[in-house]
Amino acid sequence: MRARILAALLLVSPLLAFAQTAGDWYIGKPIKDVTFEGLKHVKETELEGVVEPFIGRLFNDDLFWDLQGRLYALEYFDLIAPSAVPADQAGTAVILKFVVTEKPVISRIEFEGNSGLRKNELLDLVTVKPNDVANSLKLRLDEQAIRDKYLERGYPDVTVRAETRTLSDASLSVAFVIDEGEKLAIDGFVFEGNIAFSERTLRGLLSLKAKSLLEDGAFQDSKLLADRDAIASYYRERGYVDAAVTDVGRETSKDSKGNNLMTLTFKIREGRQYSFGGLSFEGNKIFPVEQLSALVYSKPGQTLNAKKLEADFQRVADLYYENGYIFNTINRKESRNEDSLSIAYVISIVERGRAHIENIIIRGNVKTKESVILREIPLETGDIFSKAKVLDGLRNLYNLQYFSAVTPETPQGSADNLMDLVFNVEEQPTADIQFGITFSGLSTPGAFPISGLIKWNDRNFLGNGNTFGVELNAAPDTQKLVFQFNERWLLGLPLSGGFDLTMGHTSLKAAQDVAGPIFNGDEDEAFPDPYSSYEEYYDAGKTIPDAYLMAYDQWTVSLGFSSGYRFPTPLGTFGVGGGVRTGFVRNSYDDRLYRPFDPTLREGNNEWLLSNSVWGSASLDQRDIYYDPSKGYYLSQRASWVGVLPWEKERYIRTDTKGEFYFTLFNLPLSDVFSLKTVFGAHTGVSMIHSQFNGDPVIESSNMLAIDGMFVARGWYSLRSDLGLAMWESWAELRTPLAPGVLALDWFLDAAAVKETPEALFTSLTMSDFYYSMGAGLRFTIPQFPFRFSLVKRFTMDESGIQWMPGSIWRDSADSNSGLDFVLSFAISTY
Repeated sequence: MRARILAALLLVSPLLAFAQTAGDWYIGKPIKDVTFEGLKHVKETELEGVVEPFIGRLFNDDLFWDLQGRLYALEYFDLIAPSAVPADQAGTAVILKFVVTEKPVISRIEFEGNSGLRKNELLDLVTVKPNDVANSLKLRLDEQAIRDKYLERGYPDVTVRAETRTLSDASLSVAFVIDEGEKLAIDGFVFEGNIAFSERTLRGLLSLKAKSLLEDGAFQDSKLLADRDAIASYYRERGYVDAAVTDVGRETSKDSKGNNLMTLTFKIREGRQYSFGGLSFEGNKIFPVEQLSALVYSKPGQTLNAKKLEADFQRVADLYYENGYIFNTINRKESRNEDSLSIAYVISIVERGRAHIENIIIRGNVKTKESVILREIPLETGDIFSKAKVLDGLRNLYNLQYFSAVTPETPQGSADNLMDLVFNVEEQPTADIQFGITFSGLSTPGAFPISGLIKWNDRNFLGNGNTFGVELNAAPDTQKLVFQFNERWLLGLPLSGGFDLTMGHTSLKAAQDVAGPIFNGDEDEAFPDPYSSYEEYYDAGKTIPDAYLMAYDQWTVSLGFSSGYRFPTPLGTFGVGGGVRTGFVRNSYDDRLYRPFDPTLREGNNEWLLSNSVWGSASLDQRDIYYDPSKGYYLSQRASWVGVLPWEKERYIRTDTKGEFYFTLFNLPLSDVFSLKTVFGAHTGVSMIHSQFNGDPVIESSNMLAIDGMFVARGWYSLRSDLGLAMWESWAELRTPLAPGVLALDWFLDAAAVKETPEALFTSLTMSDFYYSMGAGLRFTIPQFPFRFSLVKRFTMDESGIQWMPGSIWRDSADSNSGLDFVLSFAISTY
């Protein structure tokens, strides 16, 4: 490194000498740009994170050495030759130009000494790839990744060393030299000194497993340490506060095939079992003893539970932290009574003044403006520190989906009662271009549900925290183009505002009424073709054969404006919103061939008709993360008034009431990077369409409520033509992340019912009105790829019991009701 810096000094000295004779023209000038020459394999995008923080800053020697040092620290370059170029003729700004010589590139990656892991497995572990510039830091990380994988497979003595070798073409070959050592498999476990708890109980606590038909028995030191702690914790949570695993014996042997086996012997010192003798406080003046004692859930005389007692201590500490007393000293002293085998505790508190926030510092943001981050943190300079508000800020920042990691720090400030609040963020991409398929979920029978999708969207447009996007959906019967923009904070307040311009075309189908008798379509017992009576139409489930459906086209152009305000409450984030949409709708069909059964569709054929609507909503959100929650609830109410003017084609009111609840059933750490976790989620929603004044709602059939089989009652595609003015839909799910943040396995039960009117939903709803489905599937939790792939079994229920429906795949010819349905749908988040 000294040689590199010396070389840089020699190269830059003529520039500095010239600059000095020219009056140091670049000193104090803003840096307009930083450019590079000589890049061959290193991409400029890989350097943006280093150079962008320097753009716009005033040039000085310290800043220059800082920038150049960071470039060398990347380990991409053998040599960097800097120069300064005027940005304009007047020299009002400076462009820093770096001519670089890249390190040799890697042309080949090899593995030597590996037999326990295949080459393809090892290639998946390493980050270095052919044509990468050699980087010693990456090689060290790859060594560790290979070592960790071997440890997982039961090679405790493995060593890994990366060697670089220069080839004839000046490129490098990287060889990972592996000494695997002996593979060890666990043959069994022995426990010594345990009296209170059986071997079977203690064996169930272990993450290490003995070799069996389903387990490879791989030995890992890291798991052994965790298992020692697990055994000690189990004892301490049951009154044995002095319990410890004093040693673990390891006895090795070989089986008949020559495989290395190990028997682990856990040597346990149980100690005596104690009860809780009570807890008192000293030194507290800010909060009375009664308030502190109310936070202690352990009761005198109970078996002492170290974990529960630790939670009691933490609640006392948190009371001080929540009120800004973070500099207090809180200690606990124990007093043992060996006669009664009880332990009493005294919490000694040294109270100090409240901590005020001197500075809020953001680190690691490159694209995102600091103001965008600060507005999500419910604290300001000068505020009293609050742990709860810091956690709220963390949740807000993660919900933005701008950052892959957010880490807070609380270093001491410039005085005793001052502190800095630091948020370290790691940005992730927020702009994406999507090419793929999407699913419309239309309630129109015969509609093609799959559309081609082209979408560009940036959730953090220009780093200002706004959303801007363009979306094109195209299918044989549906095309839609949308331009949208949304500002999350208007006037510096948590007041959102946005607009969208939407243009679309849809080929639809509708019921006809050509054969007699002829109805207007709004009579109580009107029926379409081909039925001869309302009873026949009702008995057929109000479904219409495809041969009797007419085709028509619908064209729409609309402009929507929306706004909302959100603010925190003790029960969660309360939000109110509203918007207005104005546009034109044109339905087109050949009236010489068709007569729609729906009178609203007959009105204004082949004419552009005005369509206006206004809506309002209120919600209460207490979920931890809205796009993949683990706990909390969400409640919402929305009402839309469609048809603002009396002469508009459609005139009705739609209401949507929803509720969701999430709870983590268990979260079991299986390794340092993965936990087996399952979340229970439940949802219910009621949608109703009402008349605006007297009479019935005036609404096209395409806007009525229906079970679509994708989002509601998964698998029931056949019910898309069963239309109504009221719908109740619910689901319950068990969600298990397989790859956290990417993929989850879901088990679900859906139920939905549609009724002719809102009144019927409350007066004549029966079990036989519901359509059920249950199954399992994979759900992608990536916001940019929100798809579900599910296998579904459909059924209904009546007085005689469960009626199973046939499926399209894995159907048994001997059982007409066998088989499952494959369902593709969106994993839509409610927010």
